[in-house]
Amino acid sequence: MLIHTEAHRPQLNPELGTESPYRVLYHVINATIHNIPQLTYCTHATPEFLFQFSEIVRFWDGPISLTVFVPQSDAQIAISYLIQICDCLPQMYKVSVHFVFPVNNFANKYQQLHLQQQTNECLVPASYNKIVTYRNKKSLEYPVNVARNIARLGAKTQYVLVSDVELIPSDGLAYKFINMLNRLRFKHDGQFSTRYVFVVPVFEVEESEKVPRTKFTLQQMYANNKAIYFHRWICMHCQRFPGLQKWLSKSSNPDIIKPLVVVKREYPYHRWEPIFIGTNQDPLYSETLSWEGLQDKMTQMLEMCFLKYRFVILDNAFLVHIPGIKRRTNNSIWRRPYQRQNAKAYTIILKQLANKYEKNQRCRLQ
Repeated sequence: MLIHTEAHRPQLNPELGTESPYRVLYHVINATIHNIPQLTYCTHATPEFLFQFSEIVRFWDGPISLTVFVPQSDAQIAISYLIQICDCLPQMYKVSVHFVFPVNNFANKYQQLHLQQQTNECLVPASYNKIVTYRNKKSLEYPVNVARNIARLGAKTQYVLVSDVELIPSDGLAYKFINMLNRLRFKHDGQFSTRYVFVVPVFEVEESEKVPRTKFTLQQMYANNKAIYFHRWICMHCQRFPGLQKWLSKSSNPDIIKPLVVVKREYPYHRWEPIFIGTNQDPLYSETLSWEGLQDKMTQMLEMCFLKYRFVILDNAFLVHIPGIKRRTNNSIWRRPYQRQNAKAYTIILKQLANKYEKNQRCRLQ
């Protein structure tokens, strides 16, 4: 595993630049991406989620770009885990890793991140659920959209899938998607609009069940109430994608990904937050929004509506959330200050977008 920290100096993050309270080290680990499908899975994590990240490494067949949030001593924890994952999973050669940290909580001794592996075990250690990170101790906000933007811009391929570290891809998704693109380019004489993005539906399954790798298996689980679309019990409009019933009822060739329906992300789908395959030409995520404040992708969706993007729902491609099905709880009161903070940021962003784009009544935030 190559760790390139000594040659690096902190860089500005993508959207806010010098106004940002964060700084970035790109390509702390540098991927080799030859001879694999040229679609990058872009994701983000804190150190305690890196063992879940190993599942992405196992199941994703293309390159991976990972941002890790590492204030102060969390950088040491992250490198220790990454070394262990590298020793256990040969597929780590396709992973690029980037570090992001607050300006005032600099990644501790980042020039000397060369820890030796602590164990020869490839299993999740017993202490995994007991990790106390610097971020946890200091109750630092998680800059989710800064991390997403860094992972996306750190990708080495034209096409990118910006996803979350707990979402497992269906079998051969990258390879099948690239084959689909090649078929579409042939059909359209090589011309293909950049204002199209490709939606990968997201589901969740009961924790006692194995993660489905094929659409057929997922359909069976859905029919037996072992699977639901993502966030069904948390936010029913957030991930209920247009054409859901058609997607679930349609038989598909397991070796081929195809477009199912093409829609715009506008009223009545204005609360929909799809996960999609796009490019670095798409709008960035708004970096003033935090993970704690929720609905952190809504303003990017709004801008894409103003830009008249079309969203292609993919058949025979999907992501599955692990572990288990999320259900609504009453322990989210702690989020309210962050939600108010995000709401203030929405007001500023809305004014900026209103000045930038022609008015469209079907493009809404709420």
